[in-house]
Amino acid sequence: MLEAIRYSRGSLELLEQRDLPTTTRYISVRGSEDAWRAIRDMTVRGAPAIAIAAVLSLAVELVVQGEGSQFSGAAQASQYIQDRLEYLVSSRPTAVNLAEAAARLGAAAAEAAAAPAATPSSVVETAVAGAEAMLRDDVAANRELGALGADAVARAAGVTAPLRLLTHCNTGSLATAGYGTALGVARALWGSGRLARVTCTETRPYNQGARLTAYELAADGVPATLIVDGAAAARMAAGEVDAVVVGADRVAANGDTANKIGTYALAVAAAHHGLPFFVAAPTTTLDPATRAGADIAIEQRDPQEITHFRGVRVAAEVPVWNPSFDVTPAALITGIITEAGLISPSRPGGEYDVPAFLAARRDKAGVEQAAAAENGHGRQAQSARDPEKGVVAAAEQPAKGTQARGVDSDDSRPTGAAALQGSSPAQPLGRQGVREFVSQRPELAVHVGEPSTASEWDVREVGDGNINFVYIVTGPAGALCLKQSLPYVRMVGAGWPLTQARLAVEVEALRTQARLCPRHVPAVYTFDRALAVVGMQCVPPPHTILRGALVRGEVFPRLSEHVAHFLAATLFNTSFLALSPQAFQEQTERFVNRGMCELTEQVIFTDPYHGAPHNRAASPHLATLVGELRRPRARLAATRLKQTFMHQPQALLHGDFHTGSLMVAQDSTYVIDAEFAFCGPIAFELGKWVANLLLAFFGATGHGHDTAKARRQEEWLLQTARESIDGFLAGFQTLWLQHGASEDGGVASASLFEGPDELVPVIEAFLQDVTRDAAHFAGAVMIRRIVGIARVADLETIQDPQLKERLEERALSFALPLLYGTISLKAALEGLQEELRSA
Repeated sequence: MLEAIRYSRGSLELLEQRDLPTTTRYISVRGSEDAWRAIRDMTVRGAPAIAIAAVLSLAVELVVQGEGSQFSGAAQASQYIQDRLEYLVSSRPTAVNLAEAAARLGAAAAEAAAAPAATPSSVVETAVAGAEAMLRDDVAANRELGALGADAVARAAGVTAPLRLLTHCNTGSLATAGYGTALGVARALWGSGRLARVTCTETRPYNQGARLTAYELAADGVPATLIVDGAAAARMAAGEVDAVVVGADRVAANGDTANKIGTYALAVAAAHHGLPFFVAAPTTTLDPATRAGADIAIEQRDPQEITHFRGVRVAAEVPVWNPSFDVTPAALITGIITEAGLISPSRPGGEYDVPAFLAARRDKAGVEQAAAAENGHGRQAQSARDPEKGVVAAAEQPAKGTQARGVDSDDSRPTGAAALQGSSPAQPLGRQGVREFVSQRPELAVHVGEPSTASEWDVREVGDGNINFVYIVTGPAGALCLKQSLPYVRMVGAGWPLTQARLAVEVEALRTQARLCPRHVPAVYTFDRALAVVGMQCVPPPHTILRGALVRGEVFPRLSEHVAHFLAATLFNTSFLALSPQAFQEQTERFVNRGMCELTEQVIFTDPYHGAPHNRAASPHLATLVGELRRPRARLAATRLKQTFMHQPQALLHGDFHTGSLMVAQDSTYVIDAEFAFCGPIAFELGKWVANLLLAFFGATGHGHDTAKARRQEEWLLQTARESIDGFLAGFQTLWLQHGASEDGGVASASLFEGPDELVPVIEAFLQDVTRDAAHFAGAVMIRRIVGIARVADLETIQDPQLKERLEERALSFALPLLYGTISLKAALEGLQEELRSA
C-alpha cells in the first residue's frame, strides 16, 4: 500500500503527489512553513492527510529546534504552538479535519503548560506525542471505517455477486495517513472477496482520480476502470455500477456534504438510477457546528487549472468558475460511514442528525473534558501559577513585541478576515482576525487605540483550553478582553458540539449583574451574536484568579464583603420576590440554559452516587466513604437536591460561583464567566460558594506553607465563609424590606402583610430555608470535587500523597452530614473553628 506520509520523530517526508503516476518521489518537510506550502500547492491533499501532515510538521519543527530548549518557559512554548497551528489552518480553511486537529493539539499544549511542574520540554513532548497519536489513530480509524462501510454498502446494494463500485477523486492511502476512507471501503470489500471492480472518475481539473486513485488500485492489484467525469451517468445506465462511495471534506449537521467538485452530479445520477450513494468520512470530518451545506464556504481554485496546460493557455479568453468543492444535499445520501458506525437519515431521503450521533458516541475523555469546564472555562486572565487554569494574568502578559521566536504576527499569510465574513463562525478569529474585529468597532477600539494603530496592538490568546477562545488586546489606549465561543468544546473539537447560544446567555447575565452590581462585574462593551464574540472590560492587574491565590496561601480581608454584596444584590433583584410574576416568568424563559444545566445535574447530583466511568478511581483511603455514597440514603438526598435544582427557579444565578470564577485583589473583586447562568434555587449559589471555601480550608495545610501562614489562612477562610453567609442574609433582608410587600400579585402580597413588622417573619422563614438547602448543596458540591470529575487544585496539587489522602478523607467525612442535613452550616463552621482552637 502506498504511503503519502513517512514519519519518524524529527523527520517527515511527504509524497509529491503532483508528480504521480509517472514519478514517485518524497519531499522533506522541515517545519510548519514547508507544510503550509505543501498543503496549499497540493503536494499533500485529502482532508485527513492534510491534518496529519500539518501536525507532524509542527512536531518535527519542535524537535529539530531543540525539544523545548528553544523556549524560556512553558507559556512561551504553548504560545508558539498555538501560533504555528493557527498558521497551518490558514493553508486550507475548508478542511475541517485540519482545524479540528489543530484545536485538539493546541488545547493539549495549553493544558500541559498549565500543569504545576510544566516546563518547555514537557509542553513540547505533549504536542509531539499528540501529533504522533493522531497519525496512529487515523490509520486505525480508517481500517475500522472500511470494515463497517464494506458491510453497509454490501447490504444496501442488495446483490449477491461481488460489487462494482464507483468512486470520485482520491480517498485512499494518499489522502489519509494510510488505508483510506471511500477507497478503504473498496479495500475492505476486495479483501473479503466482495468486490469485482472499481470505476474511478478522472476528477478534473487536477485529475486526482486518474493520477492517484487509479495508481493506488493498480498498485494493490484491484481491478479498476478509469472514466472521464462526464461518463459517470452513462456508466450507471450501462449497468456497470452497483453503488457509489465518495469521501468528504466537511459534513454539516444535517448531513449535507462538501466534497470534490463533481460529487453532487454523481449523487444526482445515482438517485436517478436507483443506486445507493454513500459518504465515507472519519468523525473528524463531521462538523456539527455548520447547520447545513449552504453555510459551507467553497474555495475557488486558480483559473489556470482549467485554462492552461503545462503553462500554455489552451482555453478561450472567457471568465472561469473553478470551485474546489460542491455540496451534495443530505436527501441524496444513503448513509454516512464513519469509524464509529453508520449514520442514517431520519427517514429515507431525509436529513441527518449529526450532532445527535456524535453525542451518543462521546467517549470517557470527552465527558471529562467537557465536565471540567464547570471548573472554569475561558478565563479572561489569571496567574500562570494557578494549576487549574492554563492562562496568564493580564499583569503577567509579555510585553509588546515579545512573540515567540520565529513567529511574525503580521506576516503575509492569509489573515483572519475570513472569520469576520463567513456565515458559519466555526473557527477561532486568530490574532489578525481579532485586530480586524476590534478596529472595525469604535466601541471597542476606543479602549485599545486608534484603528490606524491596529498593526501595533498586542493580541494574546489566554483561554484555558476547555471551552472558549479568550484574547487580551493591548494598545496605546489600554486593553480589553475578547471572548469567542465556538460551536464545540475547544479541548475536544468538533466531536463534542456545544451550542453557541451559551455565550448569549452569559452576555445577558453579565449585563444584568453589572447593572445590579457594577463594582464587581466587568462591563460588556459589545456582543456579535452571529460570530459569537463578546468584547468586555479587561480586569486590570494585579487581579488574579482566587483559587490559584488560595493555593499560594494568600488572604483577601475584604472578599466576604464583596461576595455578600454581589450575592444579595444580584439574587434579590432578579428573584420572584422583587419582580412581578410576569417579569419573572419572562426572565426565566430568557435564561433557559439546558446544556449547561444538564452538565451540572450529571456531575454533581448523579455521577458520584454510582460507578460512573469518569469518576475518580476508588482509592483505599476513601473506599468506605465512597461506599456510603452508593447507598440509598445518599442517593435519595442527591436526588432530592437534583429536583430542587431543576424545578425551583427563584432568581437568576451565576450558576458557577466558586473560587475559580472570581478575580481578586486586596481591595477589589470581579465575578467572571457566567456561562452556566440560569434561573434556579438561591441556595445553590450560596452552597457552591461555601463548599469551595471549605475545600480550600481542608487543603490549606497541604501546600508547603509554614505553619503560621497556613493557620492564618485557615482562620481567614472560616471567617470568610461565615461573613459571606451572614452578609448575604443581612443584605438580602435589607433589600426585601426596602422593596416591601408585593403590590402586583407576588409571593409576599401587600394584601396579607401591611408593614415591615409583619413581613420580617416571612423573610426569616424564607432565608432559613435557603441556608438549610445551602448546606445540602455545599455537601454535594464537595463530594463531587473529591470523588467525581474536575477536581480542584486545593486538594489535587498537594504533593505529599499521605497528607493528601488524610485531607481528602477529612473533607469527604465533613461533606456527608451536610448532604444529609444532620448538621447546619453554622454548626459545621463553628465545629471547624473549635477544632482550630483546640489544635
